Amino acid sequence: MTTLPRILIVDESAESRDVLRTLLERHGATTLEARRPDQAVAIADRFHPHLIVLDAESDRSAAGAATHELRQAAGRTDTPIVILGTMGHSRGQLSTGQFLPKPYHYAQLIRKIENLLAAA
Repeated sequence: MTTLPRILIVDESAESRDVLRTLLERHGATTLEARRPDQAVAIADRFHPHLIVLDAESDRSAAGAATHELRQAAGRTDTPIVILGTMGHSRGQLSTGQFLPKPYHYAQLIRKIENLLAAA
């Protein structure tokens, strides 16, 4: 990829977004941020990130509707998604990305992101 990858971080926790933003920027990415999936849809449609990292627990909508809408937005541009979550939020393997169970190590997440970006 010749341009810096643009990664959208979706997480309720400002601290988690800050840590992930710092790690991704150290690895040469630019980042966009949203607290919730419903906010992330507009950001994804406007800025077309190369990848989305979504904390599944940030979705407070009924039956995960906001996450579904974000996945549809990502599907329109073939944007991979890494969904972070516990087994209760497990989405399994996604057609546009992957699930990473919590707790996870940031190094594991960075490797997954690098692999998805390389495959794009």
